[in-house]
Order: sequence, then C-alpha cells, then structure tokens
Amino acid sequence: MAMRLSWLGWLLLFVGGLSAASAPTSVVFVGVANESGYRGALFQDEVASVLQSALNATGVFAVRRVETRAKLPLTAPQLLAVGQAQKAQAVMQASIKAVTLRKPKHDPIAQVLLEAVLVTVSPPRLIFKARAEGKGENPAEGRAVAQAVAHAAAEIAQQLSTTIALRGQVLLPPAYALLPSLRTDVCDQFYDRTVRISLDMVSGMKVGSEVVILKRGQPIASGRVVEVDYGSSLVALTQMHPGVQIHSGDEVRVTFLPQFPSQLPLPMQREKDFLRAEHHFGWALLIAGIAAAFIGD
Repeated sequence: MAMRLSWLGWLLLFVGGLSAASAPTSVVFVGVANESGYRGALFQDEVASVLQSALNATGVFAVRRVETRAKLPLTAPQLLAVGQAQKAQAVMQASIKAVTLRKPKHDPIAQVLLEAVLVTVSPPRLIFKARAEGKGENPAEGRAVAQAVAHAAAEIAQQLSTTIALRGQVLLPPAYALLPSLRTDVCDQFYDRTVRISLDMVSGMKVGSEVVILKRGQPIASGRVVEVDYGSSLVALTQMHPGVQIHSGDEVRVTFLPQFPSQLPLPMQREKDFLRAEHHFGWALLIAGIAAAFIGD
C-alpha cells in the first residue's frame, strides 16, 4: 500500500510538472493604435478583439485586455511598466498600419496591414515583433475588411507563438562571409560579421528573420538571417555590445519571423535555379533543332 502511494505521489508530481511546462504565457494587451485613418475607435476595438481571440486560440498565450490612459503606441519602457504593474509575464500592443480597399468589377478587395510588439516582463526582457498583411473579398465592404483583419490577426498569432518558442545556439563564432549568388544577374554579398546558428529551415527560419544572442541570459548581440539551409542558418550581426565575445554554445532567440521571406531557403533556391536552367536548356535545344532543320533545307 505504501509503495502504491509512493508511485501515486511521483505520478502526480510528474503530471503537475507537465502542466506547469505547458501553461500558456500570461499576456496583458493594452490595445491597438490606428495609424491607417480608416474608421475610428470602434474599428480599433474590433481589431483588438480579433487579435486577442487569435492569440488565445494558439494555446501559447493567455491574453487579457487592460486599459491605459497613455496614448498608443507605447514605448518599450512604458509597456514594461504596465506588464510589471499587472504582474503578467508579457505585455503587448498592436497597430493598424494600413487599410486598402480596391473595387474592381467584382467584389471589393480589402487589405489590412497589422503590426504587433510583445515584451517579456522578466529578464532578459526580449522584444518580439510581428507584421502581417491580410486580405478579404466580399460584396459588402465591411465583411471584406473583417476577413482581412481575421487573416492578418491569425498570421500575427502564428508568428508570435512560433518565435517565442524558438531557441537555438551559436554553432560557429563571428567571421566574415561571402555569399555567392546562384544567379548571374545578382551580385555576391559580403558580410563582415556573421555567426552560424543551429536553427534551420526545418525549425521555420526564414531569410529576414531577426535574432538575439544571449550569454548567461543577457543579450550581447543581434542580427538578421541572410541564409537558411538544412541544419543551420547564417546570421549577419547588426549590433554587438562592446567588450563581449560570441562563442559556440551561446543561446539564440528569434524575435521576428517575416510573413514573406525576401528569398527562399538555400536548398529550395538551388532546386528552383536548377529547374530554371533545365527549362532554358530545353528551349535552347529546341531552337537549335529548328535552326538546324532550316539550314538543312
């Protein structure tokens, strides 16, 4: 009987540990700033509600709204102060950057561009960013805009829930890098300070992603992903604290994942360029064959 109780105790501790590990991050949401000029406060509140629902639906965040007297958007220190006062793990705000309506012959097409910033309250107090464009098409303009907002909000939630979970490490310390272009019409690119990290295309990394490098929990450098491959990615450093050195094994956190990467991962680029070259070669053979036939005649 005592042994059974002992095993039961260990099981409860294990299940409790799993529950704690999977608990969503508590986030206070201060609201949405409307920089688009489209409609007014009611629209801002609608966008905030859709964003809150999309974030909560991921299971990664537990988002609640709070009122603030300060004009949005808030600065990072202001956001941090709100998060600390609310005893939350993170604090977030969003902005409606643009609302575009096109009315072709058929249904109106709406495009909505949203941006969001999420700041963690506890050290190292990282700033996560998301930017997404949503589209909607409906005979009613309001419904088209609502579809675009829902699409953009879902993308914002996907980006933030992915970035906050991504963790990697430095594989190779800083060195210069020359990235040869796979195409003759594009110049090679030179970077004077790069590091190779363990996050790759399978992890969800994209060219244009932004990362922070930490040593013993403190940020020491930041950079932008310029190449994504199998097994690793290459980061061009954009900022580095003076007097510190980056070593293999230092922690890497992703703070931004673009919705649309500036270029494909390296393996997909190679495949695409191979197919393009194969297509051009096929056309060249066809033209050469036709020319030879005419000459023969």
